[in-house]
Amino acid sequence: MLQILPMKYENMNEAIDLWRALFNQYCYCRSFPNYAIGGKATIERYLKEQIDQDHAIVVIDKNVLVGYMAWEYFDFHSEKTAFLPIVGHAALLDDEYNIYEKMYCEASERWVADNRLNHLWMTYFDDDILKNNLYNLGFGSYVIDACQSTDGIRRQVKSEYRIAYASPNDIDALLLFANETKKYYAGTPIFLKRSNFAREEIVELIDKDYALLAWDQGKLIGVMSFTTNQDFDFEHLTTPDSAYIGSIGAFIHPDYRGKGLGKVLLENVFECCNKNGKPYLHVCFESANSSAMRFWPKHFKPSIRSLRRTVNKDANTI
Repeated sequence: MLQILPMKYENMNEAIDLWRALFNQYCYCRSFPNYAIGGKATIERYLKEQIDQDHAIVVIDKNVLVGYMAWEYFDFHSEKTAFLPIVGHAALLDDEYNIYEKMYCEASERWVADNRLNHLWMTYFDDDILKNNLYNLGFGSYVIDACQSTDGIRRQVKSEYRIAYASPNDIDALLLFANETKKYYAGTPIFLKRSNFAREEIVELIDKDYALLAWDQGKLIGVMSFTTNQDFDFEHLTTPDSAYIGSIGAFIHPDYRGKGLGKVLLENVFECCNKNGKPYLHVCFESANSSAMRFWPKHFKPSIRSLRRTVNKDANTI
């Protein structure tokens, strides 16, 4: 019989072993770094934090730990949220469906009692058992993380437009272009509110990271920004040998879409990462972004799916 108990420090090694089994089953492959080795300390740190806050449970079956769940609270787009990162849960593969369902029933009762009606859950993209269970419980796809090896032999794609990395002379043009993305993300069907970039952010991006730009004569028409300054990240499972498309991200001016510019920029990013000793490149994108859904899965292996459920706002009323 499955028994749910508060998680304790002495449960952590068993929990991490259970998590590693799911990571190896659903995520680790040639396109993805082995986070389970060097990332163990970040998992331990996260679990300790949640145990201390009484935000962690385990499932025991015949004195064996067969599942765990450790969540954190924060406000997400002004909604009180309970969040399960990818390192915050695992279940025995042989009984995955039942264990996860039991844990979510226990945890969600506490979340709703704490007025956390927004539930965010990161899962392995290929874990159809958990995905289907969560879809039935009212979750929907929200964000997808994907990864790819940078050391493959790729065909260099030529472009009629000038491709160059941003320099200090490009700060004002890049700031204006970056802030044009706000309108795109706020529109249908994404409806994502983004803040304007500050000039200081663009200066720091050019100084510390990379912004690859596409120009049509003097007109900026595309950008793909990324960082190679990565460490072990417990949400996206990035590692020090990873690069990450972030900050501004990738954006092509609407008048220039469908011309292969995104692929040209991406090939240059892969080449830069490989030359800088970063054999993996990560990207994160909203599943409601139809342009992103058409582009990124062509070039990356989807690895993590974030799902979201909003419980009825009157759940705590009598």
